[in-house]
Amino acid sequence: MPSKASQEASRAGAARLFRRIGREPLTHFLLIGALLFGGLTVAKSLQRPVVRIDAQDLNQLASYWEIQMQRRPNKAELSSIIRDRIDEELLAREALRLGLDKGDMIVRRRLAQKMAFATDDTAAVTEPTEAALRAYYASTADRYAAPARVAFQQVFFSGDRAAGGAQRAALHALERAQEDNRDPSGDPFLFPLAYDDVSVGDLLRDYGPAFVKALETAPIGSWQGPVLSPYGWHLVKVSARRQAAAMSFEAVRDQVREAYLAERRADANAAFLQNLRKRYRVVVAGVPED
Repeated sequence: MPSKASQEASRAGAARLFRRIGREPLTHFLLIGALLFGGLTVAKSLQRPVVRIDAQDLNQLASYWEIQMQRRPNKAELSSIIRDRIDEELLAREALRLGLDKGDMIVRRRLAQKMAFATDDTAAVTEPTEAALRAYYASTADRYAAPARVAFQQVFFSGDRAAGGAQRAALHALERAQEDNRDPSGDPFLFPLAYDDVSVGDLLRDYGPAFVKALETAPIGSWQGPVLSPYGWHLVKVSARRQAAAMSFEAVRDQVREAYLAERRADANAAFLQNLRKRYRVVVAGVPED
């Protein structure tokens, strides 16, 4: 067993060693580095981005779930919904941090749409005065005209017949109808063979401009044709026509107001985009810069 004197000598030697080590610059450097590393680690942990799910978010998540499942979520289901929402937010933020949104057309288009919706919602559009609405109506009255309407019968000859067969059959049926003073007959057709009162706009959509032109110019009360449509050839007999008529301001005031506000919002959005362009320098390959 070492003597008391030898133990004291060992402790004194150790103390001298520690003092010598403590005076070394490298020791100071390592100690300062450790303190800095620890401080930065603590500061970084305190500055971590926060993912916050507030009461409004919780209500919205629960409402979406209820719409899909037709009942309120229980406690376990709500916990799962919240966990999925947090995971989605974490993945989205990490994707943005890594720049995964760069060069993605779908992401860019979606962001552009959201920005357009945001500017549309915040566009400062004042409520129009009565005088402004009436002036706007006067300049756009043709938009609010009641459409022209027509009543007619038709006989159809299918375009599926041999080349030129449908038109020849229509001409032959028209000749016989004029000679015998009776209605002609043709092929079955997917659209009505008689219209009591139909708008010209609907006919334009279903039959095309050539067909509508024939109805607008055909004499009243006699079979005319053949008239071409995308489906084949037709004989038509117009029984009545009603021209387009302007509607009064009072009858369409609400429509005029909505159109006025929509146009003002479009103007505000266009001005916003114009100002936005001034904040960026746009370079397109092969196109001289402005």
